[in-house]
Amino acid sequence: MSIEKITSKILAEAQELKEQTLSQAATDSDAVLEEARKKAQEMVEDSKRRGLEEKDKIISRRKSVADIDCRKVFLAKKQELIGQCFEKAVDDIISMDEKKYIDLLTELGKSSGMTKGQLIFNEKEKESIGAKVVLALNGAVAGGDFSLSEETRNIRGGYMLMCGQKFANNTVEALVEESKQDLTAEVAKMMFPA
Repeated sequence: MSIEKITSKILAEAQELKEQTLSQAATDSDAVLEEARKKAQEMVEDSKRRGLEEKDKIISRRKSVADIDCRKVFLAKKQELIGQCFEKAVDDIISMDEKKYIDLLTELGKSSGMTKGQLIFNEKEKESIGAKVVLALNGAVAGGDFSLSEETRNIRGGYMLMCGQKFANNTVEALVEESKQDLTAEVAKMMFPA
């Protein structure tokens, strides 16, 4: 065999090996690319899934906070409205029929257990009913020795009964406040039925 034929045969085998290698490399690279595409797609899908889960968690947390804030606002408004009811009760008591009002104030004085002292009203009630309440209380309490004080207080209605260091708070505000703790739940049920 001649050198030319051997060279030719080597070149032909080299060419064939080159084509096989290129073909195998192309097949291998296509497989690597396909695997990379699949992996990238999986990563994208996983990121979307985690993103949606995180979004749902954030929305859920924010909704919970909003619900709590809403309940706080609603509760504050309920408490405000209930407070207004008790304020109106003070106004209603103060503006009741004079005889009934004097009777109520007399009963408050009797229930204090005191038999003497000075009644301290606000300026308006001192002038309008002060003397009448003193007279009624002296008649209602055995041995009653009550008098109308020259002093006035900044109270809405009723009076303070003072005897030395001892006193009874017979103001309408105190009467309503005392009842408020017992009646708040009942008032809330009436105003805001379930």
